Amino acid sequence: MKQNPSQGTVTYRRSAGSDAEAVYAVVLSSVSRLCPEPYSQEVVRTWMDGRIAEDYREDCRDGLLWLAERSGKVMGFSHGEPGEVKRLFVSSDAVGLGVGKVLMEKALADAQGDNTQTVVIDATLNAASFYEKWGFRRTGSGVFPGREGLPPIEIVTMKRFAP
Repeated sequence: MKQNPSQGTVTYRRSAGSDAEAVYAVVLSSVSRLCPEPYSQEVVRTWMDGRIAEDYREDCRDGLLWLAERSGKVMGFSHGEPGEVKRLFVSSDAVGLGVGKVLMEKALADAQGDNTQTVVIDATLNAASFYEKWGFRRTGSGVFPGREGLPPIEIVTMKRFAP
C-alpha cells in the first residue's frame, strides 16, 4: 500500500452511527470526481439527488460497514453481506493508496463468511474493471432502482465463483 508517512497510516475499523456524515461525504466525493467516465454529466449531476447522510446511519450504527481512515478522516468504506458485496466507495483523494484493495478484502470476507460460494455485485460501469481484477465476471446489466424522473444510472451485474 502506498502511503506518505507524513500523512499518517491508514487504519480500518467497523462503522458506528456517528460515521454516517463521513460515509455520505465519501460517496459524494467518489461520485462527483470518479464517476464522470463513462457517465454523462447529466447523470452525475443527479446521482445524489434525494440522498442524505441519514440514509447511511442504520448501516453505520449496526457496524455493517468497514471504514478506512487516516488521521481521523474517513477515506473509503465497503459493505459485504452473505453472498453480496453491496458497496465499495473510495474518496477521490485516496485513489492509488491501496484503500480499495483492503476494503474489497474485508467486504469479500463478510460476503463469504458463511462459506458462500457465489458473490454478486451490482457495479457501476466505471468500477467494473476493478471488480474483474477480483475474479468477478459480467452476467447482466440494468439500472439502479428508485430514480423515477431522473436519468438512469446504468450498472452491470457481476458474479464471482469460489475456486
